[in-house]
Amino acid sequence: MTAESLGMQRELLIEALNELLSAERAGAQVASISLNETEAEVAREMLTQVHRGEADSVRRLRECLLLLDAEPTHERGAFYEKCMAISDLPERLALVDRGQKWVIRKLEGLLEQVTHPRIRQELEAVLSTHEVNSADYAAKAPELK
Repeated sequence: MTAESLGMQRELLIEALNELLSAERAGAQVASISLNETEAEVAREMLTQVHRGEADSVRRLRECLLLLDAEPTHERGAFYEKCMAISDLPERLALVDRGQKWVIRKLEGLLEQVTHPRIRQELEAVLSTHEVNSADYAAKAPELK
């Protein structure tokens, strides 16, 4: 695929998608492990939703990379270690939300450039998931303390 058909250089898009993929993989693992560390209903609901969203985002980003004939990274982002270093679950969830907002900013930047219809569709779905999860966190954060 050419830069004209993608809206940006293929290698830059692959790099950005792999960066997001490793971050999403980290987020999925943080949510999964954190889910096992709490019995609080509101936290469990939120973590289940985040885990599903992150896992779906991993799948969508992998599909974009495969569409570009690129090798999806198998790395887990450093975000995992940052989150898991925080033992207080409400504080960890606050960091997870900051991660959701980072992904939102990255996706908004990519969507300003990417013109390929299928890749745009996948990125828009990932963006929507993160917007919903971040809004859900904002609504439920007071109950987590």
